[in-house]
Amino acid sequence: MIITSDFENICIKAKNQAELMVKNGLHSRFKLSRAARIEKAYLGCIGELAFEHYLQKENIKYSKDTSDFSITNSDEFDFLINSKKIDIKVAKKTTKRIPSDHWTYGYPEEQNPISKDFVIIGWVDFNLKQVGFYGWITGIQIQNFPVVSKNGYAGYAYKTPNHEFKWGNLNKDFKQLQINF
Repeated sequence: MIITSDFENICIKAKNQAELMVKNGLHSRFKLSRAARIEKAYLGCIGELAFEHYLQKENIKYSKDTSDFSITNSDEFDFLINSKKIDIKVAKKTTKRIPSDHWTYGYPEEQNPISKDFVIIGWVDFNLKQVGFYGWITGIQIQNFPVVSKNGYAGYAYKTPNHEFKWGNLNKDFKQLQINF
């Protein structure tokens, strides 16, 4: 599923949201600089705003975790739909190749995947000005994947231990996801 409409506006909103989150104390697991923390939060906010666009288009009622980062330094979920916790995870797409089932994704062990009902995996392509959502998986499924310290597809080291799985393990049927809400 590709979201292209309103990409520029999503990016502007995401930048403002990310700056506010960091200003209010968003936790940095990696001891990043302020600028790097904003950039990381910015990417995540783009994914969340694009997914929110999808939910609105599909007329799905939801609420968002509005954690005050001056009180708690991380959020519990991104969206709540019929008591189901949804976590949105996107990465910056740095290749011209289209995403494939062979790519791997590492879900941070410390983010307790079993505490999420569904995790949506996607990418942000700044060249094509789009956000893509490749598929979804349950937190229980993620919990059952091995914890590794190195990405099995691209070979880079993870900054923290991750439950790693192939994108091929994702369910690509977003209508089925809606039924599960």
